Amino acid sequence: MKKRNLILFFLLALALSSCKSNKIVGSWEFIEVYQGVEIQNVDTLKLKKNIFKKGNGILSFNKNQTFNSLESKGNYKRDGKILKMKYLELKDTISLKISYLEKDYLLLSSIKNTSTTWFYKKIKN
Repeated sequence: MKKRNLILFFLLALALSSCKSNKIVGSWEFIEVYQGVEIQNVDTLKLKKNIFKKGNGILSFNKNQTFNSLESKGNYKRDGKILKMKYLELKDTISLKISYLEKDYLLLSSIKNTSTTWFYKKIKN
């Protein structure tokens, strides 16, 4: 009986961890960028809409560890709160901090240099 409970606990933990890591999968609409500040809460941002005249910027993360951003493509790896993105046309990998990730909102913050935060809303299909 204890062995069965241990196996069930392990399977449940595995399922929960895989769900959490898949939260980033999907398409995200770029809403706004905040220069010089790292934002970690979306409560005051939830009503914001994309106001850019250039149109919508869409960042899509796929299950196969690839992403699309505007006309660029690449590979990504998520390691806890760190997101490593390697654009195919760039030499270096970009590392970003996942400041906030929930069902409908994503905040990515720069790790190097000045603090910058990008705010995204999930696109519902």
